[in-house]
Amino acid sequence: MIFYATAVSSYSAKVRIVLAVKRVAFEEVAPPGGYRSAEYRAIVPMGTLPAIRIGDWVLSESEAINEYLEESYPEPAMLPADLQLRARVRFLCRFHDLVLEPKVRALFAHVNPARRDARQVAALRSDIEARIAQLASWVQPQPWLLTPTISLADCGPLVTLPLVVMMLAACGQAIVLPPVLQGWLDAAQAHAPVRQALDPWSAATQAWLAATHGA
Repeated sequence: MIFYATAVSSYSAKVRIVLAVKRVAFEEVAPPGGYRSAEYRAIVPMGTLPAIRIGDWVLSESEAINEYLEESYPEPAMLPADLQLRARVRFLCRFHDLVLEPKVRALFAHVNPARRDARQVAALRSDIEARIAQLASWVQPQPWLLTPTISLADCGPLVTLPLVVMMLAACGQAIVLPPVLQGWLDAAQAHAPVRQALDPWSAATQAWLAATHGA
C-alpha cells in the first residue's frame, strides 16, 4: 500500500491513526510534483491528501479511506457491532469533517500577523467553541469518545482539537477545552499508536506555525 501524505496534513494524520492502530504495512510517499500538481493528479484525480494506492487502484478522501481500512483490516475493530452506536460513530465523523474542522482550517489564513483580521479570528473562535461544546455534550468517554476501544470517531478530533489550541495560540488567543474532552485527549495521547501517528504531525505543524507567524 502506498500512502500519499505529508507530515503537516491534518487529514493525513487522521488516516495515519487508523493505519497505526491496525498495524497496516504501508509506504508513505509525498505527492509527486507537490500537492495538487498535474503529476499528482495523474495518479489521484482529486489532487488532495491523503490517498492510498494498491497496484492501479487509488482511493482518496480520509473518511472513505478509513472505512475501507476498517473493512479490509477488521481487527482491531474501529466500528462497534451495535448498529445504533455504529451510526453514532459515523455521525461524529461527519460532524468533524463537515462542521468542526472547516472552521478550524479557516484560522490558517490568520496565523501571519500581517494578514490577520482580529474580528474574523474572534468570530471563528466563538463558532469553534460552540461546536466543541456540542461535541462535548454528545460524548461519554469510556475511555474513548463513544466506545471502550478507539473508534473512527476519535481519529478526527484527536488531530483537530490540538490543532485549534495551537492555531488560536498562534493568533494570540487561548481556548480551554471542556474537561470531558481534555481528559479524553490526555488519555488518548498516551496511547502508543496514537503517539506514533500524531508525533510527526504535531512537530511539522508547530514548525509551520512558527515559520508562518514569523514571516
